[in-house]
Amino acid sequence: MQINVETKPVGSAAYDARKKRLVETIDRLYLRDAKAPLQKMIARIHPADMAAILDELPPAHVVDIFHAIADTAMAADVFNQLPVDRRTQLLTESSIEKLAGVLEHLPPDDLADLIGDLPEDQREQLMALLGRDSKNEVESLLQYDPNSAGGIMTTDFFSLPHSLSVEEAIENIRSREDVEMVFYLYLTDEMGRLVGVVSLRQLLLTRAGTPLYKVMNRRVMKVTTDTDQTTVAMLVDKYRLLAIPVVDEENVLVGMITVDDVIDVIEEETTRDMLKMAGTSESETLTHSALKIATIRLPWLLAAFIGGLAATAVIGRYEEILGQVLVLSAFLPVIMGMAGNVGVQSATVAVRGLATGAIDVKDTVPLVLKELRVGLALGGFYGIILGIYGYFMHHSLQLGQVVGLTILGNMTGAALLAVLLPMIFQRLKVDPAVATGPFVTTAIDILGVLNYFVIATWIYKL
Repeated sequence: MQINVETKPVGSAAYDARKKRLVETIDRLYLRDAKAPLQKMIARIHPADMAAILDELPPAHVVDIFHAIADTAMAADVFNQLPVDRRTQLLTESSIEKLAGVLEHLPPDDLADLIGDLPEDQREQLMALLGRDSKNEVESLLQYDPNSAGGIMTTDFFSLPHSLSVEEAIENIRSREDVEMVFYLYLTDEMGRLVGVVSLRQLLLTRAGTPLYKVMNRRVMKVTTDTDQTTVAMLVDKYRLLAIPVVDEENVLVGMITVDDVIDVIEEETTRDMLKMAGTSESETLTHSALKIATIRLPWLLAAFIGGLAATAVIGRYEEILGQVLVLSAFLPVIMGMAGNVGVQSATVAVRGLATGAIDVKDTVPLVLKELRVGLALGGFYGIILGIYGYFMHHSLQLGQVVGLTILGNMTGAALLAVLLPMIFQRLKVDPAVATGPFVTTAIDILGVLNYFVIATWIYKL
């Protein structure tokens, strides 16, 4: 039963069924203490699939089955792809001595991230067990901010002096198959400073005796060790790079960031933004404590609660109108709900655009004008529908006018607010993701209710 050999696309249902069979088979072999068949089966499974299988096994069996992986390089790959709770379990329930051999096979950047998250006592124990090279690499990476280019780069890169010939460069590459090269070869001068880059394709197509400096591209897209990881991700995405070199303040090449690390950053940033937009944080996903989760969500909900009270106060201010035209209260949910939905849509687009660099603060005016047109189009469409509905259901032209004009104004205003608030937050150097939470919803609720009753007062002449 081999999961990593596949000749045609596999549907989700088929994959899940096969994974379930593997989980059952591996667990059965473990319970029978059939070590040899268990190790033989594990050796044939792709590390990513093995990580998924370990996550499905009974927690009490995970540690022993993980340590049944005979190939330490594979074990390291599996460990690197495990969910956070399973990694924590392995670190907690395994001896550091037993894990050290496996962890030393991790890429330097991943190992540094792992060690940086360990408690002080475990960190010291593991560092003491690492080989000299691994220890030096980890220590050099731990000095950087984990959210900077230095914190996510790998020091396991390949570079050559720019004075070598193409033939010499190819021979060097053949002798260093264990390093992470991707498709770029970075070239340095005598001082180790980055001076150019050449693609492997270009290298193979150039005559053997040609010096590298004659064919290299001197305009290298690079970042410094203190560059924020979000900026790195934006550069890699914008220029479609497979890797980007990292230099220090003296332009000395110190590391490289590959596209797989950038994908991790994008996923991390997107997850963080989504959680902030929902008024929570990543720590909620890592805790099982109801009290802790409630504490995390409390501030966001408190702000929304205060906004709700403000909207209630506005309604109370116009209770006389409600008393005379009671049917107005029946349309409040749809009017507020539609405006809120438009606000969330527009805010999500704005926040995502700011996060990825697709839009900038300088784009505020064009973006606001665009959202104005969108809000008018959507508000006009639903305003006509709701106005006709109000007229025919309650036989009141005035009611149709009130609800129609209100939803037009509210949806347009919601689209504008939802774009303006993230832009204002960005200008104030505050994370714009928080603007899609209580600030947008509260502003839309208060202004939406106020708009509703102001229009009703005008139409009904009350």
